[in-house]
Amino acid sequence: MQVLSCRYSLAGQIAGVLTRLRPDVSLADGDEPEAETLACTFSAGWFPVIGVDGHSGLSLGPPLSLHEVVQAPGRDATDARPLDDRDVRFPTFDSFTASAWACVGHSVARLTGEHGDTLETVVGDPDEQGVGDGLGTEARLINPCFLCSDGKGSLYCRTGEGGRCVARLQLPASWRSCAPTEPPTPDPSSAASRPVPAASSPAAASASAAPPCAAAAAAAAQAHAGVPTDRVRVTTLRFHAPSEIWGMALAPPTGPDGGDALIVATGTALYRLPLHPTGSAAAGAQLLAGQEGARGRVDGQGGEARFTQLCGLAVDEAGALYAADWWGPTSAVRRVRTDGAVTTVAEGMEGGFARPVILSNGYLALCGLLEPVMLVLDLGLKPTPLLPPAAPVPAGPPRRTLHADMGALLDAQPDGTADLTLVVGGRRFAVHRAILIARCDYFRQRLEGGFADGAAAELSLPDADPAAFELLLRFIYTGSAPIPPALAPAVAELADRLLLPELCLDAQAAVLSGVSADSVVDLMLWAERRGPAFKGLLPDLKSWYVDHHEQVAEAAEDSLARLSESPALAVELVRRLSRRALGRDGSQRKA
Repeated sequence: MQVLSCRYSLAGQIAGVLTRLRPDVSLADGDEPEAETLACTFSAGWFPVIGVDGHSGLSLGPPLSLHEVVQAPGRDATDARPLDDRDVRFPTFDSFTASAWACVGHSVARLTGEHGDTLETVVGDPDEQGVGDGLGTEARLINPCFLCSDGKGSLYCRTGEGGRCVARLQLPASWRSCAPTEPPTPDPSSAASRPVPAASSPAAASASAAPPCAAAAAAAAQAHAGVPTDRVRVTTLRFHAPSEIWGMALAPPTGPDGGDALIVATGTALYRLPLHPTGSAAAGAQLLAGQEGARGRVDGQGGEARFTQLCGLAVDEAGALYAADWWGPTSAVRRVRTDGAVTTVAEGMEGGFARPVILSNGYLALCGLLEPVMLVLDLGLKPTPLLPPAAPVPAGPPRRTLHADMGALLDAQPDGTADLTLVVGGRRFAVHRAILIARCDYFRQRLEGGFADGAAAELSLPDADPAAFELLLRFIYTGSAPIPPALAPAVAELADRLLLPELCLDAQAAVLSGVSADSVVDLMLWAERRGPAFKGLLPDLKSWYVDHHEQVAEAAEDSLARLSESPALAVELVRRLSRRALGRDGSQRKA
């Protein structure tokens, strides 16, 4: 393969390259969508990249004048101020909101305004770091990086002490972008493989055929599920990387499950983290390629391949990954297929390069790590569309969903349709016997298993938390439930008792997202007592404790004495802290 390359010098260190829909073109008004590419620097501004619709060379336009505003209760969102020397980095385009996003300090911001030049902080605080799930600016992140979008209402970024955790940002359904209800017919003669003007490129053409706005219906469904409709919900995934995360990307559905996956890169390995349709982690991470702690530049299949230092990921239309791999004086670009096969497509580039991005003309852009340059490689790639492919436009009212209808049925109780009453902690819940039998093995056994009270019109659940049961009941009816961290242990226990393993895992993820220095010891002891269903949570809690042991000792010293309740747990934690202090656990960090 012949690789053509060129370098472009900028006025400041490059924080990332972004292709977005032009914000001054309204899809709702039926205008032809247009794409624009921006080279984003840390301190010198964001520069339009001119020429990405062809192969005649690139140039930079004048920088945008950016402003910032923080979304907070009681604050006027129009009170924008000029952007100071903020650490703005890792920009990405999100098709769900049809807008650009970026990490700003310890926060995540959305580019809003008529010209898309206002950074509105909607998650965290730019100047205050911390570990804490929650809503909007009440949540806390630590140096968020590698922001990426699934295009379905969720963003993901790196966070946490040591950069080993992943936060999911669930966007309000009311933020979903609107598109024309009668899109123009796409030109069948246009081909994704040849250069075309930006307004008619595959990325932009998909925007003109996007489905009509369903924000109102989606917002109603979120309201039924207890999800806030005006602020972003931040949840830490139940995943703890073995070492610092150096890149993330959303992989398209592959395999028989057809589900999305988050690809997470550490310095020398790539992991595939399957995702639930709801956006949460579905299972443990699977090694895709490379090996933790083993450096090298070796092509091969899966674990046989070796990387030197991964520095960012990009995904093409077919789902293949392109990883920047840097070590010493030169950098390389490594291609990773969906089956984990690794090949080197470009190497010998002098200097350190990171944060690869596929441009609309098939070029691969890389950002300089040590000098303010952008390296562009002509690899003939096909970028992923900015917006999803067209969907059939239904006639009549918006399509109803089973999730929303079942939630509405539950919310309407008692309406005379229920044929069973469950008494939990003094509260009475009107429910439908057939739904409980179909959705929960515990109730199937109790109502159809020949028990004496199986045909009764009223049943009791002794020793159950009514607030936890209310969430469990919503999960039975709708398939999902918002679980606040404070209630998560009770929900997890009840879900385990009532034979709902999926909800039990979701609740354990909520437990992990809300862990703190004050609670980690008690949660470890609790998880240790709970049995096999909690075997995956305990190692994550132990890792959190090891990462935050100094904070625990300072803020919750009294809790350490309770470790005497489990001598085996205490010995294991001491051993892990000792290995870490000696540098034998692979982290190379001192306690």
